[in-house]
Amino acid sequence: MKVCLIFPPHNHKKFMENLTIVNENFGVYPPLGLMYAASILEKAGHKVIIIDSNALKLSKKKTLEKVREFGPDLLGFLLTTWMFRQTLEWIIYIKNKINVPVIVGNYALEHYPKEILYHKQLDYGIIGSARESLPKLLDSLENGRPMDKIQGLAFKKGKKIFINYPKILHDDLNKLPFPARHLVPNEKYVGFHTKKKNFTIMVTSKGCPHECTFCDMGKTRYNARNPKNVVNEIEECYKKYGIRDIDFFDRSFTVDRKRTIGICKEIIKRKLKITWACRARVDEVDTKLLRWMKRAGCRIILYGIESGEQRILDMEHKGIKKERIRKTIEETERMEIETLGFFMIGQPGETKESVEKTIEFSLELGLDYAQFLRTVAKPGAKLYDEVKKKMGYDYFSKYILGKVDEKRLPTPWTELSEKEVEILTRKAYLKFYFRPIFILKKISNIKSLEELYRYTRTALEMMIYKSIFKRGHKILG
Repeated sequence: MKVCLIFPPHNHKKFMENLTIVNENFGVYPPLGLMYAASILEKAGHKVIIIDSNALKLSKKKTLEKVREFGPDLLGFLLTTWMFRQTLEWIIYIKNKINVPVIVGNYALEHYPKEILYHKQLDYGIIGSARESLPKLLDSLENGRPMDKIQGLAFKKGKKIFINYPKILHDDLNKLPFPARHLVPNEKYVGFHTKKKNFTIMVTSKGCPHECTFCDMGKTRYNARNPKNVVNEIEECYKKYGIRDIDFFDRSFTVDRKRTIGICKEIIKRKLKITWACRARVDEVDTKLLRWMKRAGCRIILYGIESGEQRILDMEHKGIKKERIRKTIEETERMEIETLGFFMIGQPGETKESVEKTIEFSLELGLDYAQFLRTVAKPGAKLYDEVKKKMGYDYFSKYILGKVDEKRLPTPWTELSEKEVEILTRKAYLKFYFRPIFILKKISNIKSLEELYRYTRTALEMMIYKSIFKRGHKILG
């Protein structure tokens, strides 16, 4: 069968954790879920294309022209809870012109399969891993086989929706074929911290053994690929696609110390001259591990720091101490690996004073970058249970069904108002990024004209943002 997978552009939403200006300048990333789906389908003998309308800046009309040129039997889309309506808008537009079945997948299906398939334009949903369910679905469609026993499939019979939940959401990741990077424009992708081309992202593990209250993946089964499997994909990226910069999107790349060192050793052994980024907890690295990571090409580590007040860290079940944060950042900088700190504003028990401490802590640490996020509740996180209790209903269930408007959700865990959280988050960004010493350091480290363009554009937008902010709010000082 011929399958066309489409990745539409997405805009900032009111209930998101980032400020609008941050989302708009964070980068252009490949649609990894669609790339995995494509490789699974190609392995099963189907013909597939991916249209990344986001990276290629294609309108609905231009995308439709490409779809018609291919002449698919099926259309496929990624669905996230936050971007559901915007994606659905594209699905409706294209399906009204080309009436073929639509398959959807991604994490939103794990929480809201019935609400998603409620929409008549959506025919099939994949829940969890697509490695077995997706080929079985196409086999059923081609050969008229029953779908009732396909695990991980949501489908319709007439007006009735059937949900076959998988026994295991995530299977052996080592058995997955590598993402179909030959179907996407690798030269178009860029992260905010990218230094080289081509750039891509990878996922080497899923789940997280920790139980932070704000995280939708907290205390979920940790499932990781082995080092050789990971580096086989890195080598394919390097030799086949000319990729020189990789961002590992694992929740924490360093959960398994032995595995991390194994990956580093294998990269060094194969002499793969790449640079890479990853996310990690400050209590999962030390000097020895950082030394291996640096030798293997690690250029930047994104650490979840969250707060500058120990009381807040304890309340979110983070399980780390401020002293450890300082030590890890110092050790990372000593290894000449750049650092980014994630901080959250408006956490449980948060006050204006604790936010000020967090801002000052971010300045003290000597970080190369910082990202300040508004604390929001995501389906699957413990905080979202508080939101549902406060509102009296599941907001995202109704949002997907089209029964509520897009809006900021309540934050019953803090006495800070929505406006105060917004103002303090903006203040944090401006204080961190408009220090003269920071600006000079960034200018001296710029490696290419493209990087200069990205930084200049972002800086200009931030300057306009700062001017508006100063006029509107005296709190900045």
